[in-house]
Amino acid sequence: MASTPLPEDRHAIVLFLCRLLVARARSVFQLASFSVRLDESGTDGASPYTVIAGAVAVAQEWDKAEAAWHRLLTRSNVSAFHWKEFQDRVQDFQGWGELKRKRFQDAQEKIIKRNTLFRVSVGLDNAKHLEIKERMRGIKGFSPESNYSMCLRYLMFVTCEQLKKIDSDCRLTILVEDGPWVAGARQTYQRVAAMTGKWKPARHAHRLEGFESAPKGIWRSLEIADYIAGKEHARLLAGHRPKRGINTLSMLLSDQVLEKWYEGMIEEKQIRRDHGQRIARRGS
Repeated sequence: MASTPLPEDRHAIVLFLCRLLVARARSVFQLASFSVRLDESGTDGASPYTVIAGAVAVAQEWDKAEAAWHRLLTRSNVSAFHWKEFQDRVQDFQGWGELKRKRFQDAQEKIIKRNTLFRVSVGLDNAKHLEIKERMRGIKGFSPESNYSMCLRYLMFVTCEQLKKIDSDCRLTILVEDGPWVAGARQTYQRVAAMTGKWKPARHAHRLEGFESAPKGIWRSLEIADYIAGKEHARLLAGHRPKRGINTLSMLLSDQVLEKWYEGMIEEKQIRRDHGQRIARRGS
């Protein structure tokens, strides 16, 4: 009996295997739900960039990632991972040499690659975003977003776009760590989830299944998100372009993308206003 041929290019192979994973999950649980664990970097007001980043996986894979990350920290005598402490070589990382740091980071990378579907990161240049908002101020229908909110909106959209290739019925939950940005993140999520229409980000609003936050130290997987966000932010500060690969969805929003986003939102609002006015005229 002839076997089913595998796709030739590596990206197609990854999508093929992801679909197999989803099919297996559906056969057991009747529903495959994805979760993205997120953290932010560059939101202290001192950095030129804002970044939101993390990784996507199904629940079973996150359980494996939690266990593997915990084992790594235990054998490395690290109580909890924080990117800033790792970079500044303080707390549990004090006195670590370059070789030990590299081995530890290699182990982190291996855990992420083995136990998540893909990483996702969205960043923007704060000064450029401010310039665009100032230029568009006063335009009817324009509603400015904070740097954090813009990154989160775009991240939810591109994440669902990618998951749709794996599972046409994909659903996504979001998990973040409690902190000063949680209230704003939850509000942004709720606004997007309530949207209707075909334009960004409403196109995937129906795929958003829930937003959760947890106190620091509850989920090791949020330390994974902290690692990814910190690393991506450091890459931008060093002048490197976002890295794209088979299991990496990373981007820095350009001026053109930001302007197109706002213009699309204004156009969508106008379409809804016109539709509401037509309905009102018919009823009168």
